Amino acid sequence: METIVERRGATICIQCVQALRQPARRSPNARIAILPALQQRTGRSFTTTTNTQSFDRARRRKDIQSCTVNLQPDSRVLSPSRRHYAAQSPTQQNLKALHGRVAELTSSALQPQDGKPPSEQRILYVLEQLDAIAHSLLDVKPSLPTKDLPSEQTKPKTKDTTATSALLGSVNARHYPAYLTPTSLLALLSTRAEEILRDPPIFLTPAILRAYVDLQSLLSRPESFLEIFTLYATKPTPTLSGTTITYTEVAPSTAKSAIPPSIANVALSAAVNAHDLPLSISIINTTFATPSHTRSKLLRHALLPSTLLALAPISAYALSTQFAAFQTTMSTSHATGIAFAGFLTYLGTVASLGYVVVTTSNDQMDRVTWAKGVPLWERWVREEERAAWDRVAGAWGFSEVERRGEEEGREWEVLREEVGRRGMGLDRVELMEGME
Repeated sequence: METIVERRGATICIQCVQALRQPARRSPNARIAILPALQQRTGRSFTTTTNTQSFDRARRRKDIQSCTVNLQPDSRVLSPSRRHYAAQSPTQQNLKALHGRVAELTSSALQPQDGKPPSEQRILYVLEQLDAIAHSLLDVKPSLPTKDLPSEQTKPKTKDTTATSALLGSVNARHYPAYLTPTSLLALLSTRAEEILRDPPIFLTPAILRAYVDLQSLLSRPESFLEIFTLYATKPTPTLSGTTITYTEVAPSTAKSAIPPSIANVALSAAVNAHDLPLSISIINTTFATPSHTRSKLLRHALLPSTLLALAPISAYALSTQFAAFQTTMSTSHATGIAFAGFLTYLGTVASLGYVVVTTSNDQMDRVTWAKGVPLWERWVREEERAAWDRVAGAWGFSEVERRGEEEGREWEVLREEVGRRGMGLDRVELMEGME
């Protein structure tokens, strides 16, 4: 089996390298013995002579260059990893086709043909298509071969070319984009998706926001989450009146302006994976620590229990009246009062125990816990915020339990200060394992 080595960016057989390295004092017969190997490799015929000077260096270099393997050789001389590289590397034609598809999708969302604001289904379709393109690009890790890059050697040269004509010719012959890479196309996907959400006629819904966050998380570009979340809470609502679009201001403190917790958790995971502490803190402040989030949680989780608790006395009085009708030991009014008091006592005791159990549960806490004196209702309302800080502390601190408390550095001090300002404690000694 022939041995292939890498030398100065080219692949050369080991026999040709040995032929180059032979000293001049060796006998002509030894040189003649090398020629069959070169002839078999290059397919050329050589004339041998007893004069050693005739086997000059220029001729040997020319023969070795003809033996050099190209940058895209036959797959039989490629290693498995390079063979996968040659099979998976995207071409310029494919990248330009994807670039054209991105431009088409963006124009359909920003400049619809009917002149009306695009519907939610259309925006979701565009974002899903951009997500599919991102997946197809991320599946191919290697970049394009360097030989595809435009170089001076590959450009046609003419004898009568001047500086002005060369400049005009380069401008006229330029096709945008002149050269694309998967990295530049991924950056373009991120930019176009952000432009779509910033377009004033596009109304931001939770589904659109979720698709955008998933796409940027896939691209590992969470830098725009802070501005997009602020835009989601404050962007005016477009309304089509005839042929004109009117905009209605939105109060950022309302419940419908709150970022859904599932979306906020995905965005926080992307910021944590990027190891960006300021961005993680900003995401927590614009999602879980807003008044709109508090109102949204009260509507989602406290509205139904509060309604049932308000209707409990009426139901208890109706049951007490029916119970008093089945007894003969006391008057009906007296029996109704006793039964009503019993029902209310039972309901109040059970509701109080349930409230204490829900608001004081701490099994889910790891490193960030509530400070002393924080009301129970506030602990329940802000539990998602505390859990978010707990995730950030776990990502920036040591994963080993026995090393907790040894963290140091500027970022860790900032994290400890931010947690303390919000009525929480980081690594309270009395709650650590073995310190009870």
